[in-house]
Amino acid sequence: MGGSVMDVVHGVLLVVGGLLVAVIGGRSWRRKSSAPVSAGPLWVVRCGALGWVLTGCSVASLGGYSLAGSEEDWPLGPARDAGLVLMLITLAVGGVVQLRRRYAARRGERDAPGRGRDAPGRV
Repeated sequence: MGGSVMDVVHGVLLVVGGLLVAVIGGRSWRRKSSAPVSAGPLWVVRCGALGWVLTGCSVASLGGYSLAGSEEDWPLGPARDAGLVLMLITLAVGGVVQLRRRYAARRGERDAPGRGRDAPGRV
């Protein structure tokens, strides 16, 4: 254990915050309604949950390495980056799905435009 009190506080906050983010991802995996982005198909929610878990675990382990006074292993950086990319992609897709639903509701349709029975090109 090395460093000042602020280094220890920083490491503890990283561990606790990372674990909380991972728990949010785990709950999102089990229940779609508790997901931060619950709009869209199930694969969007699952990818978002995986992103939250990856990011949370890598941040928690970064805090653990910080508390131990050593460098983090090489897979943690790419795992954290992959988790952030998954989170951003699912936020974008969820936003598009919500906008399409809002647009369809204004037009009085049941689902998004071009997805119903009377869509052009469907027989």
